[in-house]
Amino acid sequence: MSFMYDSRVIGPKGYQELMVVILNKEKNPIDSCCYKIDSPQVYDLMSAKKGAHDFGIKGWKLEPSDQYQGFANKVIK
Repeated sequence: MSFMYDSRVIGPKGYQELMVVILNKEKNPIDSCCYKIDSPQVYDLMSAKKGAHDFGIKGWKLEPSDQYQGFANKVIK
């Protein structure tokens, strides 16, 4: 089954988080997580030095299309 992931920086300056969401083919969320990030990390995301795939979601392998979105595969153990 094919999944996508999307992410965005949320919250006011100084209290920002990166929210990463796994979406099914109907674009409904099926898994998510948030990471508290600081100003240098926000800059790295906005300048594409880092991407959401660098943060990840437990149980998922993220393959980037760009720093904010891409494809997701469930990790089977």
